[in-house]
Amino acid sequence: MSRSHEPYDVLVAGGGAAGVLAALNLLRQPGAPLRVALVERGTPGEGIAYGTDRPEHVLNVIAKRMSAFDDVPDDLVRFLAADDAGAADTLGQRFVARRDYARYLATRLDDAMHATPGALTHVRGDVVDLAHEGTSYTVTLADGTLLHARAVVLALGNTLRKLPVDTGALARGVAIEAWDAPAIAAIGRDADICIVGSGLTMVDVLATLDATGHAGRVHVLSRHAHLPLPHAAHGSQSGDAHDLADLSLTRLVRVVRVEARRRMVAGEPWQWTMDRLRPHVQALWRTLDAADKRRFLRHVVRQWDIHRHRIAPASAAIVDAARASGRLVVHAGRLTAIDPRDGGADLRYRPRGRSDEYVLHVDHVVNAMGLETAAQRIDNPLVRALLASGLATPGPLGLGVATNASGALRDRDGHAEASLLAIGSLRIGELWESLAIPELRTQAADVARHVRALLDGMSTPAA
Repeated sequence: MSRSHEPYDVLVAGGGAAGVLAALNLLRQPGAPLRVALVERGTPGEGIAYGTDRPEHVLNVIAKRMSAFDDVPDDLVRFLAADDAGAADTLGQRFVARRDYARYLATRLDDAMHATPGALTHVRGDVVDLAHEGTSYTVTLADGTLLHARAVVLALGNTLRKLPVDTGALARGVAIEAWDAPAIAAIGRDADICIVGSGLTMVDVLATLDATGHAGRVHVLSRHAHLPLPHAAHGSQSGDAHDLADLSLTRLVRVVRVEARRRMVAGEPWQWTMDRLRPHVQALWRTLDAADKRRFLRHVVRQWDIHRHRIAPASAAIVDAARASGRLVVHAGRLTAIDPRDGGADLRYRPRGRSDEYVLHVDHVVNAMGLETAAQRIDNPLVRALLASGLATPGPLGLGVATNASGALRDRDGHAEASLLAIGSLRIGELWESLAIPELRTQAADVARHVRALLDGMSTPAA
């Protein structure tokens, strides 16, 4: 039997980093406190990205750039300094453990709850459906509970992309998801492994294997076999992109490469050029036409990923050492099948540029293919329900969902509903750069201001 609760002003669906940032900003709004429900099955602030307790899983951005608030840029550093005051001068340049970042978000949420008693309710569960009725929403949780709210913020976080082949016939424990850190840590010392995917998630897997003393062979298979590149010492992110506006993709790539090379000749790391470009990526993405966006996804995206989404120097050292020793072998190719074999697996792939198949005999296959961004393939019941009902429609090129500039979802008729908003990965098609904390905190602050103004303009509360 379903249970119904008193109405909330705002319901935030998802309590990972994006959801906590949304809740924090809603509680910081001036005026009478909003009644906010944060629906999250687990511990708020963790989610997939920060739910690991492994110390070797570190942020891919230095601490001074990871504050939860745009207007308090040193907030994370001050939090960390409370535990390590002697290192206050260097904390900003550290790549701290992701578990410490989850602790930071949870602490700031507790602080906000104490500052506004009764304003926030953590509802344990998963949102699986919602319906718009008049001026309010009825939200259904997986256990049948019904919640009511005048506005809804979707902060659903990330979903791991599935392997493109069937693994159902494999023995239990042979196929492992990369974000299952306990399962990765439990892999036998001498086991041979194939990690499918060569991005940031692969680096996490390799770091855990290194920390547990794994000595077996590690194969990495991806279509292009490009590995993430390391950060350099950090420079300024200031700079404009006026000369890049309205360029074609081909011209845009050429100009950025020339600029990076010019600055490298002057002694500046290429990474600094990417850092200066970062704040302008959303605007540049929006200037590209659909054809150029498709070209980007076909021809540029992997090079973009490894140059933009870089790793901590310590993580890069682990990758380099494993390759130098011969323990890590990287393959460029397309996975075609995974067959069971003596408690392990035969992994079949077609090398890039060839028509014949190769086979890797391994004990475990680890899915590290990264995040699913195609709306129709996102494994989330709420996303499926929204698409099926027409309250949401896929975003540009099928990525994420369609939203307007405020983050309001567009329905199948193109209408944007001002009280149903999204932040984070669901906006990737519209913004491209929409996954990392600097973008999430800005979106969360903007959405909170939008919701406050919207609700203040409503004449009656939800019923």
